Amino acid sequence: MDFYVYLHRKATTGEIFYVGKGQGNRAWEQVVGRSKHWKHVVAKHGRTVEMVAEGLQEWYAFELEKDLIALYGRQDTACGFLVNLTDGGEGETGRTVSES
Repeated sequence: MDFYVYLHRKATTGEIFYVGKGQGNRAWEQVVGRSKHWKHVVAKHGRTVEMVAEGLQEWYAFELEKDLIALYGRQDTACGFLVNLTDGGEGETGRTVSES
């Protein structure tokens, strides 16, 4: 299967606020599997989608996702500005993440 890695940017400022890995329409999904914090940012600023890489094997998409999250840092660990709640590189295809 082909996977991709994407960025979500605030539509108002262009600032990156989320890094993700997906396939199909995942990068454009606005409800399923999104945290409350992600939804708050989108409600306030809107968002644009930027593809980083496409046509990837899943294992490589996970690695790239982890690298980008480490590069930009997470808000919840006070090391950056992403709203990601994990360091990436985990989970299963099609898994739904709870809002908590």
